[in-house]
Amino acid sequence: MSALKRAGVALISLFVAACCLLVLAAAPLLLHFWLFLRLPGKPAMETRQFFIPPKTGAFGIAQLLQSQEVIRDARAFYLMAWLKNSLHRLQAGEYAFSTLLTPEQVLDQIVNGRVVIHTATLPEGSTIWDVARIYEQKGLATSDEFLDLSGNPDFIRELGIRSPSLEGYLFPQTYQFKKPIDASAIIRAMVKEFRRNLPDDWERRARETGMTLNQVVTLASIIEKEAVVDSERPIISGVFYNRLKINMPLQSDPTAVYDIPGFSGAVSSAHLSRQSPYNTYQIKGLPPGPICNPGAKSLRAALHPDKVTFLYFVSNNDGTHSFSTTIDEHRRAIGHYRDIRRKTAAEKDSQAEDNSLEH
Repeated sequence: MSALKRAGVALISLFVAACCLLVLAAAPLLLHFWLFLRLPGKPAMETRQFFIPPKTGAFGIAQLLQSQEVIRDARAFYLMAWLKNSLHRLQAGEYAFSTLLTPEQVLDQIVNGRVVIHTATLPEGSTIWDVARIYEQKGLATSDEFLDLSGNPDFIRELGIRSPSLEGYLFPQTYQFKKPIDASAIIRAMVKEFRRNLPDDWERRARETGMTLNQVVTLASIIEKEAVVDSERPIISGVFYNRLKINMPLQSDPTAVYDIPGFSGAVSSAHLSRQSPYNTYQIKGLPPGPICNPGAKSLRAALHPDKVTFLYFVSNNDGTHSFSTTIDEHRRAIGHYRDIRRKTAAEKDSQAEDNSLEH
């Protein structure tokens, strides 16, 4: 064999040997990566919920995932994301990961931005303070930040609303938000829903009634606080329209306590006599603004009252009301209501006595 051939054979042997050594050296790494792709972050069912900040790099995200025990190896995760051409497709946000997910499932969740959705339900008739409290409890905005913006004249004008505050314009329904979010974005979403739920003919009807939008919403808020049964909303609206026409005070109990911070419980005669621009026992006409955030049915009732002759109504203690045209009819209805309350109280006392005897 010539020297040239012997040199060629030697080179080939060296190359094969080198390849074998590389394979042997890489085998543990390949096995580690193969196992990484198939094993969860932790062999126990737990949930890790945390926030991936905006502009966090791919390796920074991988390190965060490892620190939270969502994955076992940050470098292996980065390599996997690189192989899948996903390094620049990772999305920030608040995530909830099961520790039993495989790394590929974790990567898929981040690439597709399947973040935590926060649900907040605002009941009809919620006041602006109720709304601020609910969002703070949900961790979406502080109460102070929400209330400050809701009373900020520049922000209110920016939203195209003519009112001293956003009370009445924060439409009550169930909302879903993703973090990060702030009070401004939340309020904008609620005001947008308010406009979407205004009756289509609201501008024409407002002109016909001679009311501004703020007056319509104010009346709707009082209807919202007074009505329980939906079918009675247009009737109650008709009663208030009748009172406004003859310059009779609206005498709505909820208006007397609206501006008492943290008020709860029954409205007393002392409340009805207190001086307040919202107290319709002490002022004639509508208050300066809404006393809660009304729903769509109350907004419609404020624009489309029933044509009734009633000037009065009183609770039947079951969610419905008795309506009257004259003061004498109204007094009889009040007497009937008091009889019902006395009977109900007596029945409760009797039941309590029976229960105590049983024990």
